[in-house]
Amino acid sequence: INGEALFALDSARLSDAGKAELANVVNQLRGFDKVRNISIVGHTDSTGSAAYNQKLSEKRAQSVLDYMVSKGVNPALLNASGAGEGSPVADNKTRAGRAQNRRVDINIDGSKI
Repeated sequence: INGEALFALDSARLSDAGKAELANVVNQLRGFDKVRNISIVGHTDSTGSAAYNQKLSEKRAQSVLDYMVSKGVNPALLNASGAGEGSPVADNKTRAGRAQNRRVDINIDGSKI
């Protein structure tokens, strides 16, 4: 999920739009008959120090996890981690690339009905 859809720039606090986006993810989980694991990984662009970006990515992933638990997702299924700026999907030299790199990946290991 695009980080700008979830968080304000340089923040780990979920926006209202971000909560709505995550509510859709939680609703989609109801379409699974078995979920084994949900991995939440926060990412940042390369603006700022690597140490700062690592912490921010971890806080963002934890915010997503906390929200999903508040919506009834079993916490035993969830794990959150931060990748910092280390796994870019686009070029950090452009504004558009940096925007793509600010994201949260949610990977669901399960089977659908």
